[in-house]
Amino acid sequence: MMAAHKSNVSSFLDLRKDVCMKKILKYTGLSISIIMLTVSVVFIDLLINVRVVPVKYCIIAAVVLVILTAVTAFTQKWFVPGIITKIIAIIMIVVLIMGSIYLNQTRHMINKITTTQEEKIVMGVYVLNDSGYDSVDMLNNKSIGIGTAVDRESTDELIKKMGAGGFMAEYPEYSNIMELADALLQGQIDAAIMKTSSIEMIDEMGDFTGFASDVKLIYSGEFTIKVATTEENVIDNYLSSDDVINVYISGIDSRGGINEVSRSDVNIIMSVNKKTHNILMINTPRDYYVPLSISNGVRDKLTHAGVYGIECSRNTLEMLYGIQIDYYVKVNFSGFEKIIDSLGGVDVTLDYSATLSQAGNLTVHNGVNHFNGEQALAFARERYAYSDGDRQRGRNQMMIMEPAIISNYTSVLSEVSKNVITDMSYDFIAELAQTQLNDMAVWNITQISVTGAGSYSSTTYSMPGWSLYVMIPDEESVENAKEQIKDNYN
Repeated sequence: MMAAHKSNVSSFLDLRKDVCMKKILKYTGLSISIIMLTVSVVFIDLLINVRVVPVKYCIIAAVVLVILTAVTAFTQKWFVPGIITKIIAIIMIVVLIMGSIYLNQTRHMINKITTTQEEKIVMGVYVLNDSGYDSVDMLNNKSIGIGTAVDRESTDELIKKMGAGGFMAEYPEYSNIMELADALLQGQIDAAIMKTSSIEMIDEMGDFTGFASDVKLIYSGEFTIKVATTEENVIDNYLSSDDVINVYISGIDSRGGINEVSRSDVNIIMSVNKKTHNILMINTPRDYYVPLSISNGVRDKLTHAGVYGIECSRNTLEMLYGIQIDYYVKVNFSGFEKIIDSLGGVDVTLDYSATLSQAGNLTVHNGVNHFNGEQALAFARERYAYSDGDRQRGRNQMMIMEPAIISNYTSVLSEVSKNVITDMSYDFIAELAQTQLNDMAVWNITQISVTGAGSYSSTTYSMPGWSLYVMIPDEESVENAKEQIKDNYN
């Protein structure tokens, strides 16, 4: 009898244990369902607020998630189905949390690159490295040269800022930055006030090679300028169509940040026809010898337009091609390496082989080439390895810009938000994304580059009287580009 009693007690305990386990599994499943529902609500809310996904897809996602949550809760009545749906629900929760993080970072990135509609001019006081001057206070009652042709307003603001503490100095005037730089090198002045973005312009001159390493910055001030909109057109009778959007892509190389005015080394116009799904990419070489929008017909290198602000570059290209450029995208190539590395590198298919002079004699070959960030930047900058120099560099830059598969989404977004700005609105970018997701259109991309002949000119707006290398435009290639733009409209 004792054995039978123990057996009954054991059976009762096993039954109770089984009931308890089922209850634990059931309530665990219901808790998981509640968590999944909560995470789903957060995810759908973000999906709607980011606004890059069409509403119909948001509704479909919401319905699917509600059904999955209901199925998970309902199947907790049974052991095996309950276990299966628990596993599925946990996987879905992880996916939804990651998706919510990505959506939130996407919204943050778009907000960041679209909300800054201003640029900054950085004016600095420069002295020779061996001058012995280490601070602006040491220049009290000394001679500080200034330029009169450009940036006079910012120069006066910096002088005012310096004089706030009783600082005084003589300010001899020079008609252009080259005369100012020459006076500093010759010891005619103790210091010079220059825009920091002008230092590399001076350094590229043959007689001034090494200037950037010969001088040092001991004082600076930042001044903000607003970027104008495209409401006022710089040309008459420009091409117009609601189906076509023209975007100017400006590539700078500024260590001071994306908002600082700087030479524009990459100048690409993307003419996008939303109806025909054609994209025409037009590269204009940095040394193209054209009238700037602010120079009253005086020609200069296109790259110098960027020193006067993104609007000067945009308007100059509008004048060249007879179009209105609706938006700009400004990319800082100082952060380019990090973006490419975040992608895990980029693959570029070439139909030639060459040795790149700017990357430790890196050799590229016919076929697929995999570049890390440093190599991709060297590839995008290289021009000396090619017989057609700047024109091939432009083609290479457009190849680098073609879409790549993102392997590290959060890192890419972080780098993009630091190194890209645009005057496109958040709503406009969201509308483009929704249109693409609705249509799932395949885009046809055509790349062209205008050409010209290398020459030297002493007549430039930025450096009058000094001989600069320029590219004299080949008018036939410019007219061909205009015709292709018209074709893209029509």
